[in-house]
Amino acid sequence: MSSLDPIHDGELSPELETALDSCVKVFMLQGFQHATLEDLAIASGTSRDFIEGHFATKEQFCAAALRWYFAKFYRQLRSVLALHSEIYPAVEAVLYEFIELSREQYVAGTAMRFHTLMDIAGLDPDLSEELRKMKLEGLEHFIYKFSECEKELINPGEAKALAQYFATIFEGISIMVQHGMSHDDLYKMANFSMEVLANHLKKGSNY
Repeated sequence: MSSLDPIHDGELSPELETALDSCVKVFMLQGFQHATLEDLAIASGTSRDFIEGHFATKEQFCAAALRWYFAKFYRQLRSVLALHSEIYPAVEAVLYEFIELSREQYVAGTAMRFHTLMDIAGLDPDLSEELRKMKLEGLEHFIYKFSECEKELINPGEAKALAQYFATIFEGISIMVQHGMSHDDLYKMANFSMEVLANHLKKGSNY
């Protein structure tokens, strides 16, 4: 567990989830430098003692909030990935699930708060390193899935590169959701990427 993250494996109580979500709004409205732990306590409807009991600094809060957002996403995507034994249906299902989750966050307004946290993390070296580790953790699960299914590929040695390619697709989808890309166009984007995967699979694979 990181020294910046007092929450084990992204697991939070319902009260703390509500506090985190409310507090991120403070950073959006006031800016990270101007917001105080007192502001976070007021926004979350809790006491300063409650906030400081979990987070000694704003940086620690941001790290926990980022891990919370990532953990919620990763748990859902990992469960979808595990449902499929072959790589094409596995990747397709995860892409579609990612689109739906991203769209849900966009409509609910939580996606903007997540990206605000990512912007804040980019300004702080320790938080930036935390963010890098979180993204790497997600990528490792994807690489593992491709490695499990590498015999389906024309060139098994391309398993890692293909996993990294799809990581950029996820990043692109996330960004385009924020720009308001339509539901249909997001699926077209995902389907184009699936054509790349199909071109690297042996004949007779499930696609």
